[in-house]
Amino acid sequence: MIARVATFDTLPDGLDDDAVGLLRETVKATPGYVAGFHLRDPKTNKALSVAVFEDRDALGRVREALARRPEDRKVGIEPDEVEFFEAIPF
Repeated sequence: MIARVATFDTLPDGLDDDAVGLLRETVKATPGYVAGFHLRDPKTNKALSVAVFEDRDALGRVREALARRPEDRKVGIEPDEVEFFEAIPF
C-alpha cells in the first residue's frame, strides 16, 4: 500500500466540511482507495491530509479523477508539500 501525505501550512479561513466533502466524494469513489483522514490543528490551522491506496496505480486513478472534476466541484487549495510513504497496516 502507499500513503499520500499532503501538508497545508495554513488552511484558508472558511474551508468547511462541504469543501472537504467534495474531495472525499471523488477520492472514496476511486477503485483502490483504502482510507483517509484530514488532520487539523485548530489553533494554527496547519493541516495534514493522509490518504492510503492499494498501490501506485490506484494513486494514479485518483489523480485522474480529481483532474476531471468540473470547476464547481474543486476545493481550490493546493498543499504546501506532498510526500509518499509505504503504508504498513498495524
